[in-house]
Amino acid sequence: MQSYAMLKQQRMKDDAERIRAMNEAAQRVLQRLFGCWQHDLSRPFSYGGRTYRVCVKCGRSRNFNPTTWKTYGASYVLQPNPVSPN
Repeated sequence: MQSYAMLKQQRMKDDAERIRAMNEAAQRVLQRLFGCWQHDLSRPFSYGGRTYRVCVKCGRSRNFNPTTWKTYGASYVLQPNPVSPN
């Protein structure tokens, strides 16, 4: 028989996973409603092992698969890489 603490910990993990999934779904809906629809995309760029296309209107990026030649996934804002002082 499992202890009460172990059952409570498992329930907390399950609740956290459920909340995370709901947040991701809500984010996708809001992004679709208010975000860029990504109709005017640039040519594909590859940098740091990632291939992506950029919306020329708003600057948001979407992943790109060079094998299938298709854009996929949600759009995101590229964060600039901080330059390390040498």
